[in-house]
Amino acid sequence: MKQRYYTIKSAAALCGMHEQSLRLYERRGLIRPQRTPGNIRCYTESDIEQIRFIKRLIDDLGVNLAGVEVILHLRQQLIEAQRELEEMRRRLSVDAS
Repeated sequence: MKQRYYTIKSAAALCGMHEQSLRLYERRGLIRPQRTPGNIRCYTESDIEQIRFIKRLIDDLGVNLAGVEVILHLRQQLIEAQRELEEMRRRLSVDAS
């Protein structure tokens, strides 16, 4: 399946926010859209999901951007730990066979 990309205008519309908010999120390192050779931001479905997650934290839970940074960092650590655990389980099942 081909990866779909969105411009900043489309991404902002899909997420119900202003383009300037996406630029701020990028400056803060909360999102990292790809860039075209002409330096145009390209957002993937994964980026859109991340933006929506950030928006929920801010709008629904009242988390500020510093808190969002901490939450995203902890979330990434949890995902990595889960991957490592799954890899260990896989190795143990192979060794036990």
